Amino acid sequence: MTVDLHSKALVALLTLARQLTQAAMTAAMVQRTPGTMVPFRSEPPLGLRRTIAWRWAFQQKAAGWYRIPLGDLPSLVKIGLPFVPAAAVYLDCADWGERAIGGVLLLWDDAHASHAAAFEAQANHPALLLRPLFARLLEERHLRMQGQESDAQFDHIFNSVPHGIVVVAGHGAHAKVNLAAARLLRLMDGAVDLDMLAEAMRLTRARCANAAQLDAAYEVLRHEFDAKVEVDWELDDQVWKVDTHPILDSADNGRVWLFQDITAQVRLEQMLRREAAHDLLTGLFNRRAFFDKAQVHYLAHARDADAPQCMALLMFDIDHFKSINDSFGHLTGDAVLQEIADRAQTALRDSDLLARYGGEEFIALLPQTSAADALAAAERLCQVVRAGPVQVEGLAIEVRISVGLTMWRGASEKLASTIARADGQLYRAKREGRDRVADDVG
Repeated sequence: MTVDLHSKALVALLTLARQLTQAAMTAAMVQRTPGTMVPFRSEPPLGLRRTIAWRWAFQQKAAGWYRIPLGDLPSLVKIGLPFVPAAAVYLDCADWGERAIGGVLLLWDDAHASHAAAFEAQANHPALLLRPLFARLLEERHLRMQGQESDAQFDHIFNSVPHGIVVVAGHGAHAKVNLAAARLLRLMDGAVDLDMLAEAMRLTRARCANAAQLDAAYEVLRHEFDAKVEVDWELDDQVWKVDTHPILDSADNGRVWLFQDITAQVRLEQMLRREAAHDLLTGLFNRRAFFDKAQVHYLAHARDADAPQCMALLMFDIDHFKSINDSFGHLTGDAVLQEIADRAQTALRDSDLLARYGGEEFIALLPQTSAADALAAAERLCQVVRAGPVQVEGLAIEVRISVGLTMWRGASEKLASTIARADGQLYRAKREGRDRVADDVG
């Protein structure tokens, strides 16, 4: 029963009770707490129905009704009525109530007091037949109010959660969109037309950096209506985990879309991965990451016989680095390492793999590089270091490096063997006077 129909039915019942008993006023009462009743509608309508003056305790009677002594009526009730009560009777409907308990209050004025006596004298007065009808209306009112309260609680929770939620009803024309999802999809929250929702989702996905990946992921929904899809949307500077699945495993029941902002989690994971793979001082790859990434190149070259087989590996370290630390301190030594790492990156290609190998020693893998190009790269490293002193807090420190270079010798050679040869050439450069390149590519 709708709210309007329920109100009309209640008014009709109170009006009928008034006509059957010739009462000056009838009021619908409901138990608020055990032993305490409060009115919620009266005929004729009065403005006192929400005041504390209308609350008082009733006693259940076996007859289904009982007279209320006028002295038990609160004084504010008497003052608020447009007449002086001469008699009061309560019709108890509790026998038919399950979830809600209440009854009907009948009030007569002096002009109609005789009708109160007639009501009391008639054992089977027709007004008593209204009690089960009123109890049913009271039950429906209770269920409706519970539903409204549940709806209000759901709406509050639905819109207060930080995650975006879209609920598409089965075979419906609208979807319910909460505030977080509305902001993300640039929609109004609440009930949204399905075509408008689909267009908003399409436009939002188109703005994502991984739009092509998303289109491919959602292609399954075109022919598998019960499919579940979970994928990340890379939107602007945020990452959203978007999960969509049918309600109760069936698209006939509708579909739910959940949008969770995982940007902070992704950034943390990226930072942890970077810290695990990079040297904290120089920002270059660390030794472990170098081995992992270089091994990928070695395996790829070994599997693909048609791939270019030229690959170079060089190692270099800072000449007399211990003297720099001893003379200027370790903080200055750290600054020198950072500057040399920066200069080395300018001398190599983006595709080259540069890492801090340990201490003042660095290593670089140069894929798809000829011997001549590798020698040129090694010389560039020496040149960018010689280009000028390293400036550290007013100090100008002349720095030089020694470089050892070797070429990869084919699919049968392991990474460790190539590194060992480059390391040998590095120490040869040291022995021959430093600040130079030593190689075995000639």
